Amino acid sequence: METRYTVRQTVEMTGVKSYVLRYWEEELELQIHRNELGHRYYTGYDIQLFLNIKELKRRGLQLRAIKKLIPQITASMSGFEESGAVLLEGITEDISEEGQSSAKEGADTKQSTDTAKAEICNNEKILEFQTILERLIAQELRSQNEDEERCRSLDFAIRRQQMARREAAAASEKKGKSKHWDGVGRK
Repeated sequence: METRYTVRQTVEMTGVKSYVLRYWEEELELQIHRNELGHRYYTGYDIQLFLNIKELKRRGLQLRAIKKLIPQITASMSGFEESGAVLLEGITEDISEEGQSSAKEGADTKQSTDTAKAEICNNEKILEFQTILERLIAQELRSQNEDEERCRSLDFAIRRQQMARREAAAASEKKGKSKHWDGVGRK
């Protein structure tokens, strides 16, 4: 059975306030589990997803952009459901108590070798995930910059058009006054 975490535990593990978790859940249309009483509970997968979202927010992405990336993020996380590895920025922190206790007890050589192999495999997956995520973030930032440049260009064209209209209106108004006035003070 997968480990379940309460809202409080999730807040402590992610550093994200509970109301922000609920907001992200709603805005990003995340499927968060509920117990028999209807209370939210989170899995290691959910916590990992929140950490990834938090990192994307830290890097300047808006929720609208993150929402588009969620399917790709979740696809990239397929091997991380219960691994307990914290992704992004090269941080690997084992959440499971088993990993810590077996290292402290001095497990036999075979178990140590297996653990080392699993850790190397996890690290490789983390690096691969980070590479994919960096590429997605770069694409999204380029797309946002292109959109902003397009908006700036359009805004500049609109302002130029408005200025030309003002100048034409002022010239027309000046021309209209000079027809009614002969310059000597008579009409």
